[in-house]
Amino acid sequence: MTMTAQTSSPNTVSAWQSPVRILLLSVLLLVPCFWQSRIQAGDLSSHVYNAWLASLIAQGKVQGLWIVSRSNNVLFDLGLAWLLPRVGAGAAQRIAVSVTVLIFAWGAIAFITAVAGRNDWFVVPSVAILTYGFTYHMGFFNFQLSLGVCLCYLAIFWTGNWQVRLLLTPLLALAWLAHPFPVIWALGTAAYRVAKANLPARLQWMPFALGLSTIVSAWYVLVHRYPCAWWPWQAFSVTGANQILVFDIKYVYVLVAFLLVWLTLLGNLFRKRGITSVMRDTVFQLWLLNAVAVLMIPSRIIFPIYEAPFSFIIDRLSLFAGIMLGAVIAAMPMRVHERALLLAAMITFFCSIFVDTQRLNRKEDQVSAAVHQLPAGARTMSFFPPPRARVNGLLHIVDRDCIGHCFSYADYEPSSGQFRIRAGRGNGVALSEYHNIALVEDGKYVVQSRDLPLYGVYSCARRRQDVCSRPLQAGEVNGDLANKAPDKKNDLHAP
Repeated sequence: MTMTAQTSSPNTVSAWQSPVRILLLSVLLLVPCFWQSRIQAGDLSSHVYNAWLASLIAQGKVQGLWIVSRSNNVLFDLGLAWLLPRVGAGAAQRIAVSVTVLIFAWGAIAFITAVAGRNDWFVVPSVAILTYGFTYHMGFFNFQLSLGVCLCYLAIFWTGNWQVRLLLTPLLALAWLAHPFPVIWALGTAAYRVAKANLPARLQWMPFALGLSTIVSAWYVLVHRYPCAWWPWQAFSVTGANQILVFDIKYVYVLVAFLLVWLTLLGNLFRKRGITSVMRDTVFQLWLLNAVAVLMIPSRIIFPIYEAPFSFIIDRLSLFAGIMLGAVIAAMPMRVHERALLLAAMITFFCSIFVDTQRLNRKEDQVSAAVHQLPAGARTMSFFPPPRARVNGLLHIVDRDCIGHCFSYADYEPSSGQFRIRAGRGNGVALSEYHNIALVEDGKYVVQSRDLPLYGVYSCARRRQDVCSRPLQAGEVNGDLANKAPDKKNDLHAP
């Protein structure tokens, strides 16, 4: 007997259909999208800046850039582009991110509940943390939106008949428009579910063997055909708890508490059902396959069709693994101290997020002041020494502050080949070669005469909490900006 058969009840899904419950939880889930003056989420600044840039291209106001048609990695950007002229940049970000958060969170809740039954004390804190974890704060919103849609698909697919499953197929097309990776994962998960449900007992091992061989084959092809990077620390991502490690060391305490509860529930599951029964379970086998993928698949791959590498692969795969492991253990009853510990972990996590995003917003206040001292239409390039944090919230911080005023010359999207906007050489708006973007981000870019006039935005050397801006000269290295004292003669903003 599978875990689903043992734990599901007829009113499992309907319990979540109470309008009051859904509304209240949705409001709580959206609090981090509104509790600061801006949403701080890595690539979000770049996404909204490029939505504005796309509108300029469409109006013919910039030359040397163009928009290409893409079938994936664009849904979130299209939403921003539609919202931007109607509600403004600030509201567009909040609406687009809020929709993504709700689709992902409710998709995860629906999937885990469909598989394991309702367990509010486990599902709500766990999903809330995963929703606002590493993937969110890196700003991978096309990926998160796609995964949310795929989880909604799988939640209904899990118990639906063939007619319902066929009617759901357009959801995968919508998810593909956001990002293809979760769609591939969802198709594999759905196929595994169908295979296990229809094979006789003596052949139940075949889907797992096929899944394992597929992962090994994918690993072999990737490492032998493309330049890749693999790191031993990937082993620590098999539970999905690495999503908790957002900024600095204080998140480790949340991770320890989170894992303690999760692993305790997993141990209880083995004791209650026995190792053999658990190992035969469909959802546990799916988690094992996700864990193997996290262990084996390279974290960074350079595909020749793109200028930029496909990075943070394991961080995305770990989110798959975390959701699947959550579905494995969600059926286990929780004791009072386990509920309290998981709730405390959630509260500590969000308090930490509030403090860190508040700090980033204060920094962006200074960046915004420095940017708006620049001449209208100026090209600007920022560099801030990377903080000792897993997520570098300063990397694209200048982008959205340029909206309506200046151009972010080191905007990475046009040169990456992975987004809608493309840049030609000498366009005067953005660097057209991705290797130059990488140099800028590493602080090793040497300013060329063709880049001028160009303005630098940087942390002042005398007081690193202050932000200055000034014209750059040919031959300067952008990473040296933070090591030089402000030039009172040329500096445009030196508090």
